[in-house]
Amino acid sequence: MLSAISDFFHLSLFEISILDVLIIIGCVILSHFVDRLIQWILKRLNEKRLKTQNLSKLRLTLVTSLNRPLHTLCITCGAGLGLIIIDTPSWGTDIFHYIFILMRGITIWCVIWYLLLVCQKITEHFAERASHSESKIDDMLVPIVSGLAKFVIVAIGVLLVIQNLGYSISSLLAGLGIGGAALALAAKDTLANFFGSLVVFFDHPFDIGDWVSLNGVEGSIEEIRIRTTLIRTVENSLIMMPNQLLTNTYIDNYQRRTCRKMDCNFGVLYSTTADQIEKIVADIKKHLQDHPELYAPTYYVGFSGFGDSSLDITVTAYTRSTAKDQHFADRQAFMLEIMRIVQNAGTGFAFPTRTLDIPNAAPCGPFRVVMENRK
Repeated sequence: MLSAISDFFHLSLFEISILDVLIIIGCVILSHFVDRLIQWILKRLNEKRLKTQNLSKLRLTLVTSLNRPLHTLCITCGAGLGLIIIDTPSWGTDIFHYIFILMRGITIWCVIWYLLLVCQKITEHFAERASHSESKIDDMLVPIVSGLAKFVIVAIGVLLVIQNLGYSISSLLAGLGIGGAALALAAKDTLANFFGSLVVFFDHPFDIGDWVSLNGVEGSIEEIRIRTTLIRTVENSLIMMPNQLLTNTYIDNYQRRTCRKMDCNFGVLYSTTADQIEKIVADIKKHLQDHPELYAPTYYVGFSGFGDSSLDITVTAYTRSTAKDQHFADRQAFMLEIMRIVQNAGTGFAFPTRTLDIPNAAPCGPFRVVMENRK
């Protein structure tokens, strides 16, 4: 009976016995159970740490990302172990050699696969955090950095697979170095724009929607790309600003002002008395003080000089609103209030006046011609 069973197991087809097939199948099944055991242990450890140490969601997802790559890796290692245990048939030396190369490639891919899954989980984590931040650049930066990281991971994986196939990657890297230098020389402007975009992404000199002045161009930031920044001007034209200019130019971000300057200088009639001027100045100061929600506490109001045709009053104040439309609305309301204050003081605004004295210009004797030039 035992001899019959032994003869059965030694039955072979193409020099591969039934026992060899069972060994391979057994190694695969064993690796499957090892995979399940490892995943069960990791799950138990995570549950224990989650209860005792408040394990972070990011760390938990990094561990759970092991499931599919680890399963594929265990099955591959099990099959490879079975092929190592059995006797290699005479015809299968070269075939087994290529099978082992393929398995090593699958092993490398499992590692790359896991790193890609980890990169994706980290991207989702930081994308969620960026969605709750005030800056809109973070929402654009996360997918760009994620794409670059995935590209680097895949590139390293491809190089390792090529090396596993028996090719020398040193000569390939040397060729890529020479070609990269030539490419960098030809695309230096593109690289300069790319590094300029990194300055924008990491230094955050402005956000999407900010009103800025860049290299003499004033407008609203509409989009930030890898190579250019799109600016919507007051004339509603769209300007594409190369990002390399952002590394060596002044950036005036109006949106980040804590307040916005408001100059409202005017002149009153020369017939205005000193008391009237003092009343005008005092009323303007009182208006600024009575509206702290609209105006900053820093301001200057005073009689500044004797003009050609007016008594000049200088007003320098600051509105709390930094948005351009709201600033103009507050400025308009303030100037209308100045008109009411001047009117209540019993005087008016001056306009340019020119007086010409013409002696002996007519038979009737000297006379004066007064000409009023109004703007």
